[in-house]
Amino acid sequence: MGTTYQLFVFDFDGTLADSGECVVASFAGSLERNGLPPIEPRRIVEHMGRSLPEVFRDLTGGIHDDARYERLVADYRDLYWQLLPEKTRAFPGIRDALEHVTTAGAECTVATSKNTEFAVVSASHLGIGDYFRLYIGDDLVVRKKPHPEMLERTLAETGVDPSDAVMIGDAATDIAMGAAMGMDTIAVTWGAHSVEQLRAAGPTHIIDTAAELHRFA
Repeated sequence: MGTTYQLFVFDFDGTLADSGECVVASFAGSLERNGLPPIEPRRIVEHMGRSLPEVFRDLTGGIHDDARYERLVADYRDLYWQLLPEKTRAFPGIRDALEHVTTAGAECTVATSKNTEFAVVSASHLGIGDYFRLYIGDDLVVRKKPHPEMLERTLAETGVDPSDAVMIGDAATDIAMGAAMGMDTIAVTWGAHSVEQLRAAGPTHIIDTAAELHRFA
């Protein structure tokens, strides 16, 4: 029996990886290194899924020059590398879901606002790297989520039609990106955005556990 979808495209942070603690600690450390005041962790988590430069600009009011934002991003990435082994883990059931989907004959890829290398290394650390054919991070595109450029590249490289692919994510930007590409979307409720925020984005499906992904394969 074939799968519902030929291609499962996953967001990373908040969808595959429980990395909120790592993200918050890296943001906090970067701000401290640069002599900026701390930001409430809740506000940082709410911005997960967007590109780092955009988030730093929004959270600091956009009052600094480009060079300072570049330093903030560089320091964030330096800290993230250090904190990754201790503060990032796969969400419950993710590994089993990926095994089920790929065994059923579908392919999996990653479309993330992370740097591509970060996503590859993080997935390897979590023991799920071998499940993914392709990683597209925000360093490989000009237009960031929710623009569908990541998905345009993904479908071009995999040769899959949008009607045979599904975008899976924990943020409204993931759902908007998938919809803009003409793909079905699956919103997961264990990540950054609330169920209300996800429903407002209009996903095709909403799931509460990774095990529910099995029914699409």
